[in-house]
Amino acid sequence: MRYGSILVAKDNAVLTITMNRPEKMNACSLEMFTEIDKALTEAENDDDVKVVIITGAGNKAFSAGVDIEALNMDDLNAASNWVKIDAGTFRHIENIPMPVIAAVNGDAFGFGCKISIVSDFAIAADNARFGLQGIKVGAVHMIMLGRAVNVLGRQRLGYMLFTGKIIDAHKAEHFGIVSEVVPQEELYPAVYGLAHKIAEYSPVAIRTIKKLLHRGSDDDYRYEDVLTPHLLTMEDLKEGSRAFVEKRKAIFKGK
Repeated sequence: MRYGSILVAKDNAVLTITMNRPEKMNACSLEMFTEIDKALTEAENDDDVKVVIITGAGNKAFSAGVDIEALNMDDLNAASNWVKIDAGTFRHIENIPMPVIAAVNGDAFGFGCKISIVSDFAIAADNARFGLQGIKVGAVHMIMLGRAVNVLGRQRLGYMLFTGKIIDAHKAEHFGIVSEVVPQEELYPAVYGLAHKIAEYSPVAIRTIKKLLHRGSDDDYRYEDVLTPHLLTMEDLKEGSRAFVEKRKAIFKGK
């Protein structure tokens, strides 16, 4: 299958999805959400694929978040469609029967940080940085309020969501966002070494672990389905998005 915003490559039992918008720091658009979802389906339909790796093009960014210019929602229908596609990608990562490893090769903000959290585990290069910075533009990382609590704990998640602060790879490891930090040049050898080793194990055992690791996740996505469309149409988010593009301080009015 041909893709426009991602690259898909298969190495024996390992399928790699590379977010490929380096000129935009691999920021995620609706097209990228849709294509990642299709690539995951491609992996599911291939009996030879045992492990999926998600990474970003280049050495600066895993993904710098959602393409901010795409967040200008005029009505609830547009917002609901966005949430359906957005949440569908995260749901698929959690529900696909094989392990998904995030190879975090650079900055992982917003969407990129979320990918690291919902993947089965993440390995980060030592130059990687992480952030959930939605608060700066008036956005709420709704799905993280459910999916990230068990990963980070309430206080660490609250620290990231309320402050929007960026943390380095070693603090992200301390927080539980990534499992291991390695030198940048060792990232892919480390990740592929683990992936090929996992691919040798019993598929039945792997599928069982995967299913039980993510049990109960769908309840969190139901909250996003109901609440996020309304948040995406707020005037504060539109003002925050404009301010980000115009490189000025946002003036929020609580609307």
